[in-house]
Amino acid sequence: MRLSKEDKELLHSWGFKDQDFGQIEEALRADKTSYELENCRISRKQAIEVLGMRKFLSGIARSAFHWSAARETSDGKVVYFDSRKLFK
Repeated sequence: MRLSKEDKELLHSWGFKDQDFGQIEEALRADKTSYELENCRISRKQAIEVLGMRKFLSGIARSAFHWSAARETSDGKVVYFDSRKLFK
């Protein structure tokens, strides 16, 4: 998955720089980041669906630089992002 122009604009508004986008896009690869909801692995597509794109981008951007992240859905469930494979 590649970051869209809108994604990059949002990330810029949060303080991310152009040079950060490569690391974030690398974390978006299926072999680098896994997602979990209620102790069940879910796909990136499902994570986006339950979180919405804004919260998803926040989570993947955090995980891309800190190994992991968690973001809460609108109904109080938590999606965990695990990007540890990115650092091996």
